[in-house]
Parts: sequence; C-alpha cells; structure tokens
Amino acid sequence: MKSICTLLIMLFCLTGSICHAQKRRHAVPEKAAEVRTTIVSNVCYDLTFYVPSTSTEKMTGMAVVSFFAPVKADVTLDFQGRLTGTFLVNDKKRKILQRNGRITIPMKYIKPGPNRLAISFESKDDALTRGGEYLYTRFTQGKASSCFPCFDQPGINATFITHLNLPTGWAAMTNQSSNPISTDLYSFIAGKFEEQRLQRQGHTMRALYRRQDIADESQLPAILEEAAHAVKWMEDYTGMPYPFDDCGILILPPSLSSTIGYASAISLNGHDIFTSARSTQEEKLRRRELISHEIAHLWFGNMVAPCNSSETWYKEVLTNFLTAKMTQKLHSKSNYEMEFLTTCQARAMAIDDSKDAYPIAQQRQGTDHNFYLKDPIISDKGAVMMRFIEEIAGEEQLQTALQVFLKKYYYSVASWNDFITILNEKVPNSGMNQFGDTWVRQKGLPTIHTTYQDGQLLFTQKNPNGGSGFLPQKFEVRLIYDFDRSRTVSVNMLQPIVSIKLNKQPNTIIPNYDGRGYGHFTMDESYMRSLPLRIIVTRDDLNRYALINTVFDNYLSGHVPPSYFGELYRDMTKEKNPLIMRTAIDHMMKIAMDRSVQSERYTLEQCIMDLLPENKRTDCRQAIIRKMATCASAPEVLSQLYNIWQSQSDPSFDEHDYMELAYRLAITHPMECKDILNRQRQLLKDDLAREEFDFVSRACNPDIQARKALTASLKKVQDNKQKPWAAHALRLIETR
Repeated sequence: MKSICTLLIMLFCLTGSICHAQKRRHAVPEKAAEVRTTIVSNVCYDLTFYVPSTSTEKMTGMAVVSFFAPVKADVTLDFQGRLTGTFLVNDKKRKILQRNGRITIPMKYIKPGPNRLAISFESKDDALTRGGEYLYTRFTQGKASSCFPCFDQPGINATFITHLNLPTGWAAMTNQSSNPISTDLYSFIAGKFEEQRLQRQGHTMRALYRRQDIADESQLPAILEEAAHAVKWMEDYTGMPYPFDDCGILILPPSLSSTIGYASAISLNGHDIFTSARSTQEEKLRRRELISHEIAHLWFGNMVAPCNSSETWYKEVLTNFLTAKMTQKLHSKSNYEMEFLTTCQARAMAIDDSKDAYPIAQQRQGTDHNFYLKDPIISDKGAVMMRFIEEIAGEEQLQTALQVFLKKYYYSVASWNDFITILNEKVPNSGMNQFGDTWVRQKGLPTIHTTYQDGQLLFTQKNPNGGSGFLPQKFEVRLIYDFDRSRTVSVNMLQPIVSIKLNKQPNTIIPNYDGRGYGHFTMDESYMRSLPLRIIVTRDDLNRYALINTVFDNYLSGHVPPSYFGELYRDMTKEKNPLIMRTAIDHMMKIAMDRSVQSERYTLEQCIMDLLPENKRTDCRQAIIRKMATCASAPEVLSQLYNIWQSQSDPSFDEHDYMELAYRLAITHPMECKDILNRQRQLLKDDLAREEFDFVSRACNPDIQARKALTASLKKVQDNKQKPWAAHALRLIETR
C-alpha cells in the first residue's frame, strides 16, 4: 500500500512537471534576464484589451509600455502573439522586427531616460482559459508574453493600468494598483458572472461565479467571511496591510485548475470549497485551509516574490506554515498535531523514504503554483521544517524576521538565503544558517537509533545517503521505570550524536513520543520487544497515535513481529479517536495483506470485521468498511460487504461509500461484474456521480488486456476534473 501511495503521488508530480515544462519553452534565460534588469526600470503597462464574446475569436489590444533606460541600449520585449498595426517608439513610427517570441528595439531608437512604446497586438490563447461566456488569465512565469508585449521575467516589476472592452452583460475583475508587481501576478477575469460582496475591515470581498459551477450559493457568504478572516490574520501577523481595496475570489468550473494566484484575487475550484450535508468537520477545515493558503500568497509570493525559478519553492514553504498557524485554533491541540502528522509529515516521509526522494530546494522548469501546492516535499516537508525553525528560533523571533523580510523586499524579489540571513540576525548563535541549508538541500529519511549505555541515553542519526549531513530537530522520549513510574525528556538533536545522562536505566523507552521527530526511530531489540504492549495503556491520544506509527514503521523494517496485530485489536475494541481508528485499521490490514498463507490473511480480515460488534461507534464502522472496500479478499468478509451494499440503507455511509463497495465487489466477483456495476449506476442520483462512476468503474474490467490499455490512457489524463478519478482507477487496478 505504501508503494502504491508513493507511486500515485509521484505520478501527479511527474505529470505536472512534464505539462508545465512544455508551457515554459518561451521563458527568458536567467542570464539574459539579469542583464535586462540593468537596462530597464520604472516600468508601467497601460493595457487595453478588446474581449470577444466567443472563444473562437482572438483577443486584441493596445499596450503602452513606459520605462526608464539609464543608457542607450537594445531593448527586448517578450511577445508570442502577433503584432498588428502601427508600432510607435517615443511617439514615432518604427519598423520593428519580431522573432522567436522576442521584439527587439534597436538602441538607436532608445534614449537615456524615459521611453514610451505603443504597440497594437493580437493575443495568443496559451495563457487564457476561455469558455463560451468567460475568460480569465493564467500568467505563470513566461506566459504573460503570450497575451501582451512585456518584460516577462522576475525582477522587473511594473505598475499596471487596465482597460477592458467587454461584451454586453459581462462583469470583470482586475488588479489596478500603484504597487509594482511582476507579470506573473497580473491578471484579469471577465465573463457572464454572478457576484456577491462583503465589506470587512475596509476591504471589499468579491466573489465571481456562475450558478452552474457551484453546489450551494448560500455558502458564499461563509466563504467570503473565511477569506476576510485570513486577510485580517495576515495583516495582524505580518504588520503589512493588504494593499488593494478589493479582494476577489473566482469560483472555477470543476473541470478547470484548482487554484490560481493573482495579486489581488484568488481562484478556487467549486468542487474544493463547497461542502455537503455529509461533509465531515475535517473536510470543512480543509476548505478553510485552502482559502487561507491562497490568501497567504498575497503576501508571500506577491509582496515578496522568489528571485528566480529555482527559488519558487520557498513561497509554498512559508505559506503552508502560515496556513497552519491561521487554522490551528480551529482544532483541538491533540487533533491538530495528529492531523499534521497524518497529512504533512506522513506524505513527506513517504517520498523521502523512497528511491524517488529529492530535496526541498529544487529547480523544476515550467512548474506553476498548482504543482508546488501539491508537491509532498516542498509543501509538506517544508511545513515540518518550519515547525522546527519556529521551535528553535522562538515564535516571536520568527514572526519578527518574517515582518522584516516583507518590509525589506516589499514588492521586490528575494531568496531563501535572504530570509535565513534576517532570521539568523534575530537569533544569533542558533545555527540557523546551517539548519536552513541542511533541511532544504538534503534528501532522504534519516534513521535515529536510541540506546541506553553506561548511564546515558544515546541518540544517533544516520544520513540515508551515507554522508555526514543530518537533520537538526526536536522530539520527546518517554522513559518508564518500575511500577509504571515514568518521565518525558526532550531531545534537542543539533548534532548527529546526542547523549542525555540518566540516574537509572529505564525498563521501557518510547522514542518520538510526541511524533514530531522526522525519520525512522529504532532501538535495541530488548527495548523494541516491549513497545507494542504500551499501545493500550498510553492514554494521551497524540502519544498513542505517535506510538502506533513508530511500532508500525518498525514492523515494516522487520524489527517488530506481525503478532502485534493482537495489540492493535485490543486497542481498537475501546478506541474513541476517529483518526487513531483509521490509522490502526490501515496498519492491521497491511499486516493481513502481508501474510503469504491465504488462510492467515482471511483470518485476520475477519478479525478486523469482528471489531464491528465490539466497538459500535459510527467512526469505527466507517473506518472498517471503507478500508475493506479497497482491498478485502476473504470470502466471508466479501459476503458481509455484499449484504451491506445490497441493502444501501446503512446511515453511516454515503453514495461514494456504496460506489467503493461496488468497485470492490465487481473486482472480486468477475462473473457478476456487469450486474453489480449496472445496479450501482442506477442508484446514483446526479449526473456528476454517474460521470465519475462511469470513468472509474472501467478499472473493474476482468479482461487484463483491457486494463493494460486503460492504464496507459489514465496516465495521459490532463482534464483537472478527471485527474483524481484517474488516480482512483489506477489504484483499483494496482490493488486487485
């Protein structure tokens, strides 16, 4: 299961990387970009666009580009569209050549001081998302020049003035501002949109949407409130006011990209932010986190932008960290920590522990915000790193460093090292330079071994790549003595080997007791044997959750025998925490699936089902049935699942749960495959559910050649609505 999860994560990353690499073939080489920053400054674009009423017509426009040149020199603009009409240089008609996406104005036409170009043009559609009744821009680095002539690179910020000539009945949103921004942050949105507004803290929160793209219009005020809360939180935390009067939210159709960042607006996919009656509290919190993340980018990514494409990763690292701080109060303390360990930390460790591991600091040509948002190392390992940075530097000192960073590089560009330099000045002698460099440059998951020797606890960290590097971090260890007397010690691992003096040898050692440690935690065999026995007697939810994961990790590496299944079973009969339930059942099913003797697997699967009358909580029932729906194989278990699916009356389950049961039953009952799928399809209540079911259920085909052909086609899916369906279908094929 772990390898399949890793494969699917990497598939999405690879697909995104290839797709966006193709899109950036017109990006300016970094050396040429550096030279151009010395030639032009004080840039202003006065842009007029004539937006057609149909997506088959080309958009045209006029660009008046003003800039300051310190000396006479050739000036090159980027433009991939078509020049039309007259080209004026300082109010004089000039014959200017366009070649390979570049417009070069010879130095003889350029004067030292202010210069002004007036250019008529026809845009390409490369960076325009167009429907019959809407259009919006998506200017990732190197793509604005497909729409209008510009200096399309980081480091040349400009003011923008926009005039939109729109079809009758269309509404628009753009980012008019005197603050200079880079071309990838400029945007405009136009279409036959409905609009809702909300006034908060002197800002107008605006939502543009089409009724057919949203599930529940009544949720829009709450969505605008959540965005307004995020703006206020960012203003308070950073000390930097939001620089625009309006903050816009564009609700995208389900088939389009999930998120797009602009200077004064964010876009969100309706599928991601509208909750249903069956949505869990966790799903509602994820919406809040997504909105907060995009709002945070209006500061880190917009006010301060990465200095070049090789630094783009750090804006995701900072915004993920701030998102977590924004939404932390919405969780209970233990549930927040467990959610973090389950999502960010688990995803990062899965990749870091694979042959596909890569560092946080990476240069991926052509990737855009959506790729970095989903990247499990940049977004998730980066969040782990930032928690350690805050713990070592201190909450107040880190906040101050981020405020100084924003003020110093306000609407300019900066690097990760620029931020670390400021932080190091705030916290001298903390080793922050080494810390920041090690975490972002090193790949792989370290092993941290704990042993007792000569009155000391020894912690030894080993680099997975065999080098001398290590990841500085903090974690807790629980020491248990006679009569269950115990104490917790904090380990500050700022060196690869750390020792702590003890007065007495403990009977039991529980490493990484708080779950914060990043790596494989191992111990001597004598201590490892007693570890599973502590699961049921560990009362704190977070500590029990961390212990369950430590034991499972050592089971995977062969240090804990599969018989610890019994300890998990004992805990599950009384477990009340839904997150621990889901995690323990995942681990129990993995142990069952690892059995080479079929009858042993069947027995363990039935043991999991036998928990249903023992722990009658709805959360437990959902966790067990949902897990079994993905991989059950025991005939008795499948018979029980078949009865649940046939009745479709259990209030614990929703439509998607029954779809999952149908997939599993169709796979395990090949002779009845068509009948099962046909019956389930007839029971679906809306067109989107039927569309998803028709797409995914193809993976249940008993014909192996048909599945091979399907696998090849699924890896080529580009439609954003279908990408999660494709991942689902691939998982069904892989786990037959």
